[in-house]
Amino acid sequence: MITAVALAMILIALLQAPSLVNRKKWPELAGFSAVWLAAAIFALLVTAAVPLPNPIELLGSFYGWLYPQMGVHFNLFP
Repeated sequence: MITAVALAMILIALLQAPSLVNRKKWPELAGFSAVWLAAAIFALLVTAAVPLPNPIELLGSFYGWLYPQMGVHFNLFP
């Protein structure tokens, strides 16, 4: 199953990236590459049944750090 996911992600990259390179869309290629890489890593980790943290907890810890930096103080998880 991991092989199928990896092949699908490679196929997506091979279909999308050449057109961006040919049209010299460098910012779009950089954005696509970053999002594609994150999606590929996430898909492979899910397929390999690696225990991943809850995204809500990750967002909560990020905003729990960000809001005090901006001067906003309130309890995210009452």
